[in-house]
Amino acid sequence: MIPNHNYLIVSVVSPNHTDVISELSRASTQYGCNLLNIEVNTLGTELSAVFFLSGNWGAIAKMEAAIPALEQRLDLTTIVRRTSEPPLNGQWMSYSLQLVAIDRIGILNGLSDFLSKMSIPIEHVSAHTYTGPSNTQMVSMILKIKVSDKMHLASLREKLMSYCDDNNLDAFIEPARH
Repeated sequence: MIPNHNYLIVSVVSPNHTDVISELSRASTQYGCNLLNIEVNTLGTELSAVFFLSGNWGAIAKMEAAIPALEQRLDLTTIVRRTSEPPLNGQWMSYSLQLVAIDRIGILNGLSDFLSKMSIPIEHVSAHTYTGPSNTQMVSMILKIKVSDKMHLASLREKLMSYCDDNNLDAFIEPARH
């Protein structure tokens, strides 16, 4: 059976100019792709964007073929990759893990190791640093995680709070709101 939808990830880094998002979303519409998800960030003088597109085989192939011309015209660096829907193994609950701490090297690494050891996949990470009171560099992170329906939530919360206390992190976990 041929799948109805094919999926394409287009990751872009470019000089930060206003037409990059417009041009890429126009191309996806022109070639019949549906824009399922987009993440855009300004990083210094550059723009970083990840587009997640779906469409029939022809639409995805046309979009892939259009990327080299867009790279040239808009001064883009791109990575293009086909993907598929993730398999649904078991029952999962989506949770939001929010963390605030004084910024230092290794916070995300330690937290991701902790979650990995507990077999908790991370679906999304958003993190940024900012200057807090007394000119202290702070970090704020929001992780969307998938918790198995077999995991005891009170135990997860207890282990997470213990980990955060040991690492001087302020965090909480709650059901994700879509």
